[in-house]
Amino acid sequence: MERWSGKVAIVTGASAGIGAAIVVKLAKSGVHVVALARRENELKELAESLNDKDYGTIYTKVCDVTNEQDVKNVFSWVDSTLGGPSILINNAGVSKVSSLLNGKLEDWQEIFNVNVMALSVCSREAYKSMTKNKIDGHIIQINSISGHSLTPNFAHKMYNASKQAVTALCDGLRHELQLTGSKIKVSSVSPGPTATDMLTNLIKYHKELKTTVNYKILDAEDVANAVISSLATPPNVLTMPNKMYRVQTSTYSS
Repeated sequence: MERWSGKVAIVTGASAGIGAAIVVKLAKSGVHVVALARRENELKELAESLNDKDYGTIYTKVCDVTNEQDVKNVFSWVDSTLGGPSILINNAGVSKVSSLLNGKLEDWQEIFNVNVMALSVCSREAYKSMTKNKIDGHIIQINSISGHSLTPNFAHKMYNASKQAVTALCDGLRHELQLTGSKIKVSSVSPGPTATDMLTNLIKYHKELKTTVNYKILDAEDVANAVISSLATPPNVLTMPNKMYRVQTSTYSS
């Protein structure tokens, strides 16, 4: 992680859960972090808990990543104030219990607007900024095991579809960058069920999730550690989709 110390990272969905854990890990590694979310109070509390320590600086920006102009404004500010980002962590995501048989269009649209469209807009703006500022950066998409196979839960398939789109978009972004000769890296981290507000809400409204998923629950810090591990790989090393599960044996836990 030494190569990223003093550099700038943008983290979406940073106010809680996986996003907040990633912000903490990056800051402790000496990275300056621009933390984006819609919840201003939570962002401020996160920044205040870190900025009085000998870590990277936390900058907070209230941003709705589904609003293209909001995203452009953030990247413009980072360009002009901080010299552009070296890292983008696309963490913002949403899941709703919404069946293909009787779900609401507005729920489906929200899932795709956040998980797919916003991720793509942020990735595009990161590419433009990194290229303009001659930064060989790293874009990491927080995907899901749902992006690689169907989960067994009823009314969870639109989320599946959005995350499988992320898998395709991650591969597609990597391919387009290679065609242009860019050295920007793209990685995907695909956690299993993780102890976040999203999982709590799903369990609340969809109790069979507890019994139909055969994985131990990950902690947000587990996912943040995977992000740090991905960033720590050498520039010439490509990490393919990184699926994360918590397993339990006598000698190993991950």
